[in-house]
Amino acid sequence: MTYDEWYPLRLDPRLSAKLWGGQRLAEQLHKPHSDGQPIGESWEAHDDAIITNGAHAGTRLLDLMRAHPRALLGDNADGDAPFPLLFKFIDAQQDLSVQVHPDDAQSRAREGYPFGKTEAWYILHADAGARIVHGFRRDVAEATVRDALARGTLEDLLAFVLVERGDVVFVPAGTVHAIGRGIVLAEIQQQSDITYRFYDWNRTDESGRPRALHVEQALQVVDFHALSAHTVTPLAIRADAYDRNFLAACRYFAWERLDVRARTPSLPLDKFALLSLIAGEAQIAYGAAFAQSMSIRKGETVLLSARMGAYQLAPVAETCVLLKAYVPDLRADVIAPLRAAGYDDTRIRQLGGADLDRNDLALRL
Repeated sequence: MTYDEWYPLRLDPRLSAKLWGGQRLAEQLHKPHSDGQPIGESWEAHDDAIITNGAHAGTRLLDLMRAHPRALLGDNADGDAPFPLLFKFIDAQQDLSVQVHPDDAQSRAREGYPFGKTEAWYILHADAGARIVHGFRRDVAEATVRDALARGTLEDLLAFVLVERGDVVFVPAGTVHAIGRGIVLAEIQQQSDITYRFYDWNRTDESGRPRALHVEQALQVVDFHALSAHTVTPLAIRADAYDRNFLAACRYFAWERLDVRARTPSLPLDKFALLSLIAGEAQIAYGAAFAQSMSIRKGETVLLSARMGAYQLAPVAETCVLLKAYVPDLRADVIAPLRAAGYDDTRIRQLGGADLDRNDLALRL
């Protein structure tokens, strides 16, 4: 396949009705209306996403990756593994369950699946007083959690954190967590949907039955330690045409917010990148001499393949804002540019979360 045959791949979102969802993905992100069904999630990029434009229209993302792993992902691609990332939008109009995810080793041992689930959230909207659960309020013992579950007092142990638009939350595997009502967010994560529910607020489904819980599995993978911080402070590298804001980074993904005011210089690609527009309208220029272009609107997600080599971004009118996700070389893609911009190692380290035992940047600084 030639250089010119690689282009930004539009991905068809997959909407999921959830009892805790609403209509804000349609209202705020141009997702299809759902005839009154409460939509909780829009899966934007995942194994089964269907490409909707160009020569690859109708192709499943995983099938394209299997056929052209290095062209799509980069030279270090593992064409036998799942697509490495899952990106989604979430509309929580009720509280989500209190849950936890396994790490890679636990997922392989317990579920026979290669990936655990480390994730990060970017808050797009939060009603006044909206909050999340992020870890325990204090260090606890397994027996304490079991007793609280039996007594119906688990909420007394949880760290409830107020959030607002623009907040970033890093959620490594093993962290007990929940998204609270009144929040719309973007989520980047490993390609995994393995979830163990601790508690579901005594909620029932449409048939009046309580949702399934996975207490024993959750207790086997949860981290019982409290976290010293709950949000990440983004780090900005400013340029004339755009600002590059680092939101979170770990071995599985780096996540940036790009605030684009004018046409950018050439932005190199040696690995794939997911771009999702969260404000305004953007134009992506690509190909030889950047002679080709396509526009994307708020709520759309595209995949840029490694073989594209480079691209440019420009706002169609005023400033546009995009979220960019990729699998990083942490030293080259995150640490080096931030050090060059004058950030010290302490500020860089916090992009990987408050738990230094599970902070991949701490191991490399």
